[in-house]
Amino acid sequence: MENKLSTSPYKGTTDTYPEDMLTNNYIFDTWKSVAQRFGFEEYDTPLIEETALYIAKSGDEIASTQLYNFVDKGGREIAIRPEMTPSLARMIAAKKNDLTLPLKWFNIGKYYRYEKPQRGRRREFIQLNIDILGIPTLEAELEIFQYILAVMEEFKAPKETYEIRVNSRYLLDYLFEEILRLSEEKKAKVGRAIDNYTKLGKEAFVEYLKELELTEKQINSILEFLNSTLEDLKKIADKSDGAKQLIELFAKAEELGLTNIRFEPSIMRGLAYYTGTVIEMFDIGSKENPRALFGGGRYDDLLSMFGQEELPAFGIGWGDTTTRDYLETYGLIPETKTDTKVFLPLFDIKLYAYIQKIAKGLRTKGINTETQLTAIKFGNQLKYASKKNIPWVMIIGEDEINAKKVQLKNMETGEQNLVTLEEAIETIKS
Repeated sequence: MENKLSTSPYKGTTDTYPEDMLTNNYIFDTWKSVAQRFGFEEYDTPLIEETALYIAKSGDEIASTQLYNFVDKGGREIAIRPEMTPSLARMIAAKKNDLTLPLKWFNIGKYYRYEKPQRGRRREFIQLNIDILGIPTLEAELEIFQYILAVMEEFKAPKETYEIRVNSRYLLDYLFEEILRLSEEKKAKVGRAIDNYTKLGKEAFVEYLKELELTEKQINSILEFLNSTLEDLKKIADKSDGAKQLIELFAKAEELGLTNIRFEPSIMRGLAYYTGTVIEMFDIGSKENPRALFGGGRYDDLLSMFGQEELPAFGIGWGDTTTRDYLETYGLIPETKTDTKVFLPLFDIKLYAYIQKIAKGLRTKGINTETQLTAIKFGNQLKYASKKNIPWVMIIGEDEINAKKVQLKNMETGEQNLVTLEEAIETIKS
């Protein structure tokens, strides 16, 4: 007996039915409308790229274990896009002389990584990438901070439920090179440990550092660093560019009245290309969403892989899964209804052409209109409109045609009135 095909989607992916799409579009439309409010422009890249692009730019974790890659029929090594930054770099390098800086670009697209599916993480995900390129100063970070806070305000997110945590790779460089004096190999391992500090807990973290053969003095220096505050950074501002920049960044953020932002020395970010400020945002109001809602940072050597001069850049990648989990946790997803405003039943197939003419007129007026395509029991047609949450039903039979009027039924209240088509249009649009 031949095996039946499964109706389940591939592990780590999901089918998006129309009712789920309404919620997705609420998130995406919010991201997009706020981005456009700040003057960002939308762009896109291919879903597949040469594998070498990600090996060069994404770091070992993505390139070695998470990449969906294959050899195409032409013998080329191809990968499905796991993130946007390498593709963005390629795009800009290709036309750098034709682009007017600074660039403020955003994209909302699909990505694939071979990861263990869990809450907040899937193998297929949709992500907002929003970046500012060509601004070497902290004003780029401040612009993105303002964008984030504007989005959270649009989501009606309670301020006590989220927090943007900020650190600097330059500060970590100071720790690794000037205080700990680590080898390149140990820098990477200690960096990964710091990035997972809150997940590991202090005891497991210290044990791991001992396994790396760090001295007691080095371990104590790391623990002291992880407990440092902005005030502590002032003591080393003359020695560390990272400390100096963070002090300046928080001073400017305070001047702008920006809230929900704090210094967090354990923020590391795993990707290889970050060069300065790094950020992550967390749900701090519940234990339902332990993962960062998003992350990002500065990556000033964006174009170096293409042999071009550095281009300063700062941006974030904001995923749909963690965002939806967060919004559901706090009941912030509004009741989503169909975009269809009015439904036109069909009593008799002889009226089909007339009904379609009315529907065309309604659509011309900007009213999203669905029509019944086959003549079935009227009660079943009303049930259909009700099940799809269509707010209005415009009933047109022989009597209405002869009277040059329509019956307009409000599906929420049940109220039904005989009105002219023009009156019906005015009511639906009001």
